[in-house]
Amino acid sequence: MDRRKFLKWGSFLTVSAATASLAGCNSSDDDDDDGGGNIGGDPGGGTPPARFQYPQGVASGDPRPDSIILWTRVIGADDAAVPVRVQLARDDAFTQLLVDASVSAEPDWDHTVRHKVTGLDAGSTYYYRFVAGVSTSPVGRTRTAPAENAAVAKLKFAFISCQDWSVNHWAGFDELAAQDLDFVVHLGDYVYETVKAGFQTGGVESAHAPLSLPDGTARADGAVYATTLADYRSLYRSYRSDPRLQALHARFPIIAIWDDHEFSDDCWQDRQTYDIADDETPRTSRRRSASQAWFEFMPADVSLDLANPSFQNLQIYRAFRFGSLATLLMTDERLYRADHVLPEQQAGSEIGSRYFVPKRLLSQVEALKISNAGGQLTPVSILGNTQRDWWKAQLGASTTAWNLWGNEVSLLRMQFDGTQAVAGLLAQGLAAAQPGLRPLVPFMTTALAQDLAGADHSSGKPVTAYPALSALLDAQAGIPATVFAAQIKPLLDAQLPPSLLLDQYLLNADQWDGYNAERKDLMAFVRDAGVRNLVALTGDIHAFFAGPVMDDYDAATPRPVMVDLVTAGISSNSFFSYFKSVVDTDPTFAPAKPLIYTQAADVVKNAFNDTLKQFNANWLRYIDTDAQGFAVVTLTSTELRCVFNKLKPLDGTKAPALPAVASQTVLTVASGTPEVTVAA
Repeated sequence: MDRRKFLKWGSFLTVSAATASLAGCNSSDDDDDDGGGNIGGDPGGGTPPARFQYPQGVASGDPRPDSIILWTRVIGADDAAVPVRVQLARDDAFTQLLVDASVSAEPDWDHTVRHKVTGLDAGSTYYYRFVAGVSTSPVGRTRTAPAENAAVAKLKFAFISCQDWSVNHWAGFDELAAQDLDFVVHLGDYVYETVKAGFQTGGVESAHAPLSLPDGTARADGAVYATTLADYRSLYRSYRSDPRLQALHARFPIIAIWDDHEFSDDCWQDRQTYDIADDETPRTSRRRSASQAWFEFMPADVSLDLANPSFQNLQIYRAFRFGSLATLLMTDERLYRADHVLPEQQAGSEIGSRYFVPKRLLSQVEALKISNAGGQLTPVSILGNTQRDWWKAQLGASTTAWNLWGNEVSLLRMQFDGTQAVAGLLAQGLAAAQPGLRPLVPFMTTALAQDLAGADHSSGKPVTAYPALSALLDAQAGIPATVFAAQIKPLLDAQLPPSLLLDQYLLNADQWDGYNAERKDLMAFVRDAGVRNLVALTGDIHAFFAGPVMDDYDAATPRPVMVDLVTAGISSNSFFSYFKSVVDTDPTFAPAKPLIYTQAADVVKNAFNDTLKQFNANWLRYIDTDAQGFAVVTLTSTELRCVFNKLKPLDGTKAPALPAVASQTVLTVASGTPEVTVAA
């Protein structure tokens, strides 16, 4: 066997080194007997050459200065292994062939091929393809990273996430493939483990037929979730059958990480959270199956250890460097994370545990867990101890101009003050009923907040005589206390929500808001170690957000230490749609409906953006909670420029005609300043 090529089937990765040149596109300098010289039959001997298919196209990933991972899936007429040639060249005609290596697409790995080519030139474009029998794959284009210390003038890349097959459309991939990019960062939710789930209802392009799973487990609500390796493989096969996603993979190398839906919605470690008691039971086999399928279908330079019986048999957090310009850290925020600080069983549902979580209660329970762990962050961590130490070590040693963090869930605080919000709604209602009171709205809001805070809540609903508001209206509007008690108080009482709503809430405790102690620890490190120009690239939440990340959001004077840029999902239903569903279906939160949306003549108007801005104005610089789209970054030594691309909605049952981008928002981060500027 050629010393430049060896197989590592234990972790399912073939490796070959590029040479200066090879004799021709169909030649091989292998001396091992792997059938490479007679792939798929012997035409001279009368056996017709075999024909094979590449139903998921080709892909490349994890660009390093001297290497790249190449990927395909090859299938034939039966389930037998398929001998395949991997070819890489400097030109798309393959006249300058550098690699012509023989590998095997094995049924044990779902006939996928993961091949690492080493010995490449830094910052260079290459072309690759696969040949099985007389069947040649589509040609892919890839590019290596710049040399480690190269002076790189500019990088341009996209970051994307959340591409649910079952809703909306994938025209965004056409838009991305037309860009001139160095690479694409995928932040997870590449596949969704469920079909027929409630959040997957709504319009979808006709090009995406309904999916089914070969095994699957049915839930009481009618959803079916992937459970076996066959299920997860089926999802990747289906998603990658879309020609637009194939074209994106063929054009650019991808750097990918997973989030939750590659395994299970809002998961942690090997636990699922569909029902309130679900995460009491380990789902190790399911987690391992999900991880193996991701490993098989992603061109990632990582190793899977099937001999390791635990669910942590695959490490996907890793670092990349792009010359002297940028370091990119990709973190795994599911496999090592602790349970949500307020478990579902304690809260009674996901509401109160992962969404609409009482801020004060979460802080108290988090502090108790840390105390019981002897001051350690282990029971309240997203990253886990080992990965957290790795993250700090990587940033502490970084010498590049910029530090980028492939971060699945948002670092930005998203809070909501129920007392202030309800006071504002009541004040606006009074002004609508009595227009003469409109100039007093700000003062009435303050007075009502004071009255609600001082109310008797023992019955579960606030009881108050509104002394502050009554005094205000007596002094400023000439409304005597007796008239107030007889005419205004009954109107206010009728609109009061349950006392439960009159609290300070964190909207999403599945993201970093739910793991605040570890976030503060990380941000303190960034601040104290003098880490400069740290920008998180984030997905997960199905909305566009941008803003500075504070060292301590609850401090009297929070200090910004980095920036978080959050992209909407490619197709997944929006953050706004989730909260609209909550206030529409949960009677407890129904009084909060005007804070999420208003409706007139069947036209729904988003109020959620303004609500979030009201309570998070010190750090949320940009908000669009009802969007699908993607982000494109242009990076130089002096500036990071990010364009949020919001996609057009479905056109009936079809993806919108190109151009599919409805609007663009330009954001900039200047070197040396942890702040975001939004273009007017």
